[in-house]
Amino acid sequence: MYLLARRFGVVAMSLAVAGCTTTPVEFNNKPSAVSKAALCKTALETRDPAFQFQLVAEVNRRGMSMLECEQMVAQQRQAAAVLVGLALVGTAAAVCANGNCGGGAYTPTRRYPGNCQYDWQYDAAGNRCGGRSAMSRPGGWQWGR
Repeated sequence: MYLLARRFGVVAMSLAVAGCTTTPVEFNNKPSAVSKAALCKTALETRDPAFQFQLVAEVNRRGMSMLECEQMVAQQRQAAAVLVGLALVGTAAAVCANGNCGGGAYTPTRRYPGNCQYDWQYDAAGNRCGGRSAMSRPGGWQWGR
């Protein structure tokens, strides 16, 4: 369940980041309908020089520079990384809330409803066991057994 949730989160973030691009067909149909983010991301990532020329011309027509585009895409990538990190932290917190986390070695002193095993323990009434413990009795504590 945890692994499935984690994978789903990563796939969702990847699709969200990848969805910020445009195709030549979409761009040629209506260049003004393409968002600035998609325009910049596609202009920086395309391998088609003719398409890239058209994209850069549209960026300039909108009064932006390629430096501004680079900064916008970098901010989007940082935001996506933060979202992925938050999703992973949230998933880890959910898993820990279900009791699937490792813990430290410290365990609090338990109160025993009946006889005490060790002298440092407390009985059900809250009294320290001391000499009443099984360890304090003859034969109660033996090494090597």
